[in-house]
Amino acid sequence: MNSASQFLFEVVAVSPQGSLLTERLRASDASKASEQLQLRGLRVLSCREIRTSNWKGLRRQRLDVGLFTDELAALLDAGLGMVDTLRTLSQKERDSSGRQALEAVTRDVIEGLPLSAALANRGDTFPPLLVASVSASEQTGDLVSALRRFSTHLESMRMLRGKLVGAAIYPALLLAVGSLVVIFLLGVVVPRFAVLLEGASKKLPLASQLLLGWGKSVAAHPALFLGGFVCVVTLLSFGLLRAARSGWQIPGLQRAWLIGPLVRLFRHAQFYRTSAMLVQGGIPVLRAFDMGRRLLSLEDQLALDGARRQIAEGRPIGPALAQAQIADTVALRMLEVAQRTGRLADVLSRIASFQEAALNRAIDLTARLVEPALMIFIGLVIGAIVVLMYMPIFDLATSLQ
Repeated sequence: MNSASQFLFEVVAVSPQGSLLTERLRASDASKASEQLQLRGLRVLSCREIRTSNWKGLRRQRLDVGLFTDELAALLDAGLGMVDTLRTLSQKERDSSGRQALEAVTRDVIEGLPLSAALANRGDTFPPLLVASVSASEQTGDLVSALRRFSTHLESMRMLRGKLVGAAIYPALLLAVGSLVVIFLLGVVVPRFAVLLEGASKKLPLASQLLLGWGKSVAAHPALFLGGFVCVVTLLSFGLLRAARSGWQIPGLQRAWLIGPLVRLFRHAQFYRTSAMLVQGGIPVLRAFDMGRRLLSLEDQLALDGARRQIAEGRPIGPALAQAQIADTVALRMLEVAQRTGRLADVLSRIASFQEAALNRAIDLTARLVEPALMIFIGLVIGAIVVLMYMPIFDLATSLQ
């Protein structure tokens, strides 16, 4: 088999003597990598692909929480003790900060702290949802299932987020390239044309006069306009960075045309999926809603607070969420059924699945509408600049004839 079609995998396995080992090997897929160790009499616990990159030094690696919970569940399910499992995971962790966090968790567990408290002490590494899931499972004795539920939940959130980001990549690139072309025309080409046509005495159209006036201003004060351009780019970059750090909690974003409904549906799907995972793990519904609250927009967070107060006072969950406009008609009916059957976790999960399916359809439809419309708009803007720029030349050529 050609080595170009093979990938590098890291496999955690148990030998017939009961010792734990980690090996790296190349194979065409994960099943082939597992088979290589199984033929040697080893029991495979986990197998993951290692993605290599030429830019490792440019990006600081961090602990992969999803992989950590998956491997922790696999080792505990194989019969390894908690301390030995944590030591094994800390030894195999290549990132220094992640290894230090796991070593600190191991020390806390050895000193007698429960796993949830040890994870909570490293809150900058482990998310509160994982801590809450582990804390609830420690009361029910179902730690392995809780870890696997969290790992599955994390993977579904990544897929949903990847779907939304992937749909936005092409329009964003198209808009960026079109903007660069417009900036080049207005900042470089138009000023040169304006200088060349400065002595033209023929009356020009108003739009051409405004465009050439802009070009003359840029040519007369290039440093001023360059500084302004740099300031605008810096402010935009700073604003995007702050928005990303705040979870894109931008006021009015959910009311934006086309994008707003998609963002709101995405946030609601995240909220219901997270609440389902927490309720299934044994966490009370009000606390689950409170922990999933940050996934919603600022407006929906305030509405959810009112709904939680109503639920605490004894009102059914469905009408309270519907009044807060967090549950649509279908979700309302399903929650009313869950109120009678007691299968709230299953219903919340189904609502999340319905909303994710609706989000996928909405993204596909929006992409089909936005991408050609954006291409037409950028083409019209660039075409208008070029036509207005060449109209004086056409007039001069006509007057010479």
